Amino acid sequence: MRCVTSRVRPRAAPGTWPIVLRSGDGRARVRPWWHDPTIAQLTFVDHGVVPSSTALRVWLGELQARGFAAVRTGAVTDAGTDMLRRQGFEVIQTLRLLDASLVGWRPPPGHHDRTRRLRERERMDAAAVDVAAFGAMWAIDEAGIDETCEATPAHRARAVDDPDHRGEVAGYAISGRADHTGYLQRLAVHPNHQGHGFGSSLIRDSLVWMQRRRLTRAVVNTHTDNTGALSLYHRFGFRDLPQGLSVLNRRLDDV
Repeated sequence: MRCVTSRVRPRAAPGTWPIVLRSGDGRARVRPWWHDPTIAQLTFVDHGVVPSSTALRVWLGELQARGFAAVRTGAVTDAGTDMLRRQGFEVIQTLRLLDASLVGWRPPPGHHDRTRRLRERERMDAAAVDVAAFGAMWAIDEAGIDETCEATPAHRARAVDDPDHRGEVAGYAISGRADHTGYLQRLAVHPNHQGHGFGSSLIRDSLVWMQRRRLTRAVVNTHTDNTGALSLYHRFGFRDLPQGLSVLNRRLDDV
């Protein structure tokens, strides 16, 4: 779906993004979407809880007043999707949700650890890999990588090198943990290096890290039509969950 956008730029002093919207039953983080700054990127925090319809309408009015032409959400649950659709949002992407038990988990044979730490100064390079892997519509930028790292109380950021240019990022993964659950939050490998085991190496590193911290469960999501990623996750013991996630969009010209 292509939304109609205006030429009005969102109003905010430099350095003030993201902002946080609050209500009695939820919070959301907002910043201009890197691919089109007239669209607000709305990420629900507090475990992704979508607020009441009243609070949501107030938020939409505030975003419109700030100069945004449309709003795009992060991934939300089925229940949140139902709430948002009643407020005029449309689903633009569906995600498959998977989990794996880490109790007694062992990595598949034949996968070796080729990862290293993803340095903060390399996050722009990782964002370029993200665009190459997912396309501009679904990629995250450097600020999005920062937010992904900050989304859980603890995280691990890893990279794999271009085999022909040591020190250049060919793929990366960000994992997080909260309570007893681990989250494989982002995984991207440059198309030029896919099919060489880099994705497997990053998944293995993530799950081993989670298990060493005595986490009992790992969760990941991916596009419903990403058959290659789904097959890879299944090989590592992930199973499809009945519920899914969705990304939604809404124009603000009728708020």
